[in-house]
Amino acid sequence: MSSIVLILTQAEFAIQQCPKPSTSALEQVIDGSLTGIVTYIKLANGEYQTLSRFEEDVWVFPARKGTKATIASALNLTFSTIDDTQMKRMAKWVIWSKFKKGLALNTLVKTLDKLKSYFQWVLSSDTTVTHGLTAFTSNAYVRHVNTLHSKRKGETKPLTAVTKVDRFRVLEYLYYHCKEFDFVKEHPWPQSTANEQAGYVGEAYREAITKGKTPIIPNKVLIPLCQFTKSYLDKADEILESSKKRETLLLRDSCIFWLLLTTGMRIHEILGIKRDAYRSETKGDTTYYHIETVSEKTHTGLAEWIAPRIATEAIDILGRLSAPLQDQLECDLLKAKASNDHVEAHRLEEISNHICLSKNRGKGNAIYLLSGVAMTNTRLPNLCEQIGNNWNLSAHQFRRTFANYAVHSELGDLRALKDHFKHWSITMTTLYAFNDAFDAELFEEMLREKYLVEEEIKQDWFELDMPITGGDIAQNIMKVREDKELIKSFGSLSAMAKAYSSSIPIRSTGIGWCTNDDECKCGKPDSCESGIVDKRHLPYWEGMLVQQMKLMQLDDIGEAGRAAVKKGMERCEKVLVALGIDVEAMKQEINERENIEVINV
Repeated sequence: MSSIVLILTQAEFAIQQCPKPSTSALEQVIDGSLTGIVTYIKLANGEYQTLSRFEEDVWVFPARKGTKATIASALNLTFSTIDDTQMKRMAKWVIWSKFKKGLALNTLVKTLDKLKSYFQWVLSSDTTVTHGLTAFTSNAYVRHVNTLHSKRKGETKPLTAVTKVDRFRVLEYLYYHCKEFDFVKEHPWPQSTANEQAGYVGEAYREAITKGKTPIIPNKVLIPLCQFTKSYLDKADEILESSKKRETLLLRDSCIFWLLLTTGMRIHEILGIKRDAYRSETKGDTTYYHIETVSEKTHTGLAEWIAPRIATEAIDILGRLSAPLQDQLECDLLKAKASNDHVEAHRLEEISNHICLSKNRGKGNAIYLLSGVAMTNTRLPNLCEQIGNNWNLSAHQFRRTFANYAVHSELGDLRALKDHFKHWSITMTTLYAFNDAFDAELFEEMLREKYLVEEEIKQDWFELDMPITGGDIAQNIMKVREDKELIKSFGSLSAMAKAYSSSIPIRSTGIGWCTNDDECKCGKPDSCESGIVDKRHLPYWEGMLVQQMKLMQLDDIGEAGRAAVKKGMERCEKVLVALGIDVEAMKQEINERENIEVINV
């Protein structure tokens, strides 16, 4: 940034703006004569403050261009590390062209990083510099990238196909935007693409976009975390009164934990929540809560997320926690305005009234928004440390965990956190599908997760060691999965299972699966022609057996009642035996646990 910070009138600003990408502007870039304002702040009085110009080696972006999770250093694009003048001009032109097309700052940062990596490789060889960007040198770069490894969590692995695509795609950007430069001779791979060069096509591509690579937080980690963090929400009043720093930080992190877990929001969307930014709506006997925040990821602006009551409680607690910081922010804002520090005033206005404020000790305890990097790299892993677990918890895991939980809930899987997700049902997914204010990408994530869960369930049915029972469809599946000649015709059991299961609809009945594609109310999946029961339903059938055993102890149900109970017990035993359970051993265990006399029927 230039040493002179200019405050410009609207007319002056219009004259000094950097020209939009065009043929004439490109000619100026090539000869080094292109200049003009690239980033700025518009002031309340209608004037403009220049932040950076095209000819400068650091472009400083205003806070509003990042997400709420963006750290201050990530608001800068630095070109000074590119030593070659022509390459620096090409990098600036690519970034400027992408910026004017509306690409997000985070994407621009990644693109510049990949351009720098490529130019660094080019400059390491005099031969490559001489040849420039050709199909031959591009092929050499592909071979180079294929030798690279990344190190994460102490483990060294080859670069993923997605990472390679990002590295290769910038060569295509150079060809499309900079072919008039002497360096760019031809398309990097005629008749091919960056995806193909990276092996990110066909089955690999389909698997990448359908299979979730982000891990789902396992129950053995999630349940203790929920218990630990919920205990902090329960004693929020006590912690707020004590003002103990460690406890206050854990309370803040616990609130963010519950917002991540119960809404499906990204971390920057949670950091963007303002105080009292939610509303309630009652449908029937259920009250739904809707949280409003900004989603920069999908450029949708303000959006709403459905949430349970505990999420709004977390917002209220965070609002109380941030109140003293908001007071300091307002004082700092007045000082910034009084001293005409427009950059600082803009930054403070962008975060005012947010619930995740914090102090930055490295900057004189100035008020900042909590960093998404700090939450993912430090604060969330610290929660795992508190429960004595080494799971590498990060913010993005919550979104898939949320989607997975919502799908399991819809499919009738009552899991440990059901009290906090009690309203997740088909009604909720319908709300997400048909209300434009809700996050469409989250709904797509839920549908993708639903597809994965359903596919896993149906694939399991075709495994020989998976006991299933039920009506005609269950019997047919058991016949098909043992037909070796049929399996050979498909190439593998997995391929056959995928082919057959793709046409099988699935809906939970609570005690089994209904595969009928109409709206039938299948109450007996163990005998209905479209019903299937598998090992996932064992807890329900054991529970039904316990009920029948208790009823059998009653003296006042009469002969008809006793006959009905006997019939119910026979039904339970038949299903349990089909699922590979030793029923007599189960009855003895129930007797010891429930103190119920075992009566054989």
